[in-house]
Amino acid sequence: MFQRLPCMDDFCRKINVNDKISPAGTVAIDQFVNRLGEAMQAVKFGNPAERNDIAMGPLINAAALERVEQKVARAVEEGARVALGGKAVEGKGYYYPPTLLLDVRQDMSIMHEETFGPVLPVVAFDTLEEAISMANDSDYGLTSSIYTQNLNVAMKAIKGLKFGETYINRENFEAMQGFHAGWRKSGIGGADGKHGLHEYLQTQVVYLQS
Repeated sequence: MFQRLPCMDDFCRKINVNDKISPAGTVAIDQFVNRLGEAMQAVKFGNPAERNDIAMGPLINAAALERVEQKVARAVEEGARVALGGKAVEGKGYYYPPTLLLDVRQDMSIMHEETFGPVLPVVAFDTLEEAISMANDSDYGLTSSIYTQNLNVAMKAIKGLKFGETYINRENFEAMQGFHAGWRKSGIGGADGKHGLHEYLQTQVVYLQS
């Protein structure tokens, strides 16, 4: 499974899920989706200045909220089904609830564009090769995550994924000694780690002939 689900600024790109997940037996994809929906529904959003149990705040402005609404609306027009959320919260603030999209296809725009909001499209795959191909089918390549109990699968996925960062069985928060950078349209250069220090240096080449 490959995913991106860290924060409001870039809440998620997509989740690709194997048709059958087998930790100790076989768990159908619909059971996984149900558990995922329950976890997303449990996320408390609102003003963190008013409550101390808030896990997700608002979008940055009205334009950002409108952009997310348009992305979801277009996904629905293309055939996606809203299983959770899908509508802006009424009242003060630019709040959009965690939104789960099902019946999503790889050719939908939601799978190739950056949403910058709490929207999670889910797509099933049959083979690891298909999953890697689907994950790389993007103009962006900042971060990817893998959740698997098979180390061989993880290593094969790492080799195939074209992203600046890959996280295995953990949340995607980078370490300072790492190098935070993206591939393709996800930026030029990077930060953190010894490679990041080079971004702040000016190279001088000297040729001396005596």
